[in-house]
Amino acid sequence: MSAKEKGLLHSGDIILRKGYGFFSDAIVQSQPEGYAVSHCAMVIRKNNTLSVVQALSSSVAEFDGVQGQPLQRFLNESVPNSIVVLRFKSTPDTLELLAQKVLNYSRLKKPFDHKFDDADTSQFYCTELFRQSFLQVLKRDIFKNHRNAAANNAYDLTTFQDTSLFECIIKHCH
Repeated sequence: MSAKEKGLLHSGDIILRKGYGFFSDAIVQSQPEGYAVSHCAMVIRKNNTLSVVQALSSSVAEFDGVQGQPLQRFLNESVPNSIVVLRFKSTPDTLELLAQKVLNYSRLKKPFDHKFDDADTSQFYCTELFRQSFLQVLKRDIFKNHRNAAANNAYDLTTFQDTSLFECIIKHCH
């Protein structure tokens, strides 16, 4: 991602990517349509420093759960040409509230949800983190129609590809 593109990023933007390995490949294969991505994170911009917050398993991170990471490290761990950045169509204030909600889950080190059980909000997988954050801030469930029957009925990444909800800011994929 170029410096010019990084300048376009705002707190609250959603960044999608494809990671490496069998699990990432399986997620891409199970997605019903859209971008060939397997993971999502939220961009956080603070004093011109860019980072992301995401829910990760300890199989790919130092610990299980919601955590921050420098943006560049996130990009380095992405398959080339698999990055998409999307922005929720809302006010800057709402985007900031979403970013603060996600940051709070990071401070709490909310554990990773290995069971992909969205009925239990004590743990989160990647899309579940954002479903809960959006639900709490917006007071409505924008993810409700985006479940993947092929993947344990978990919330998939298609919500972020809904052009009535999100606009594409950067697209580095085919």
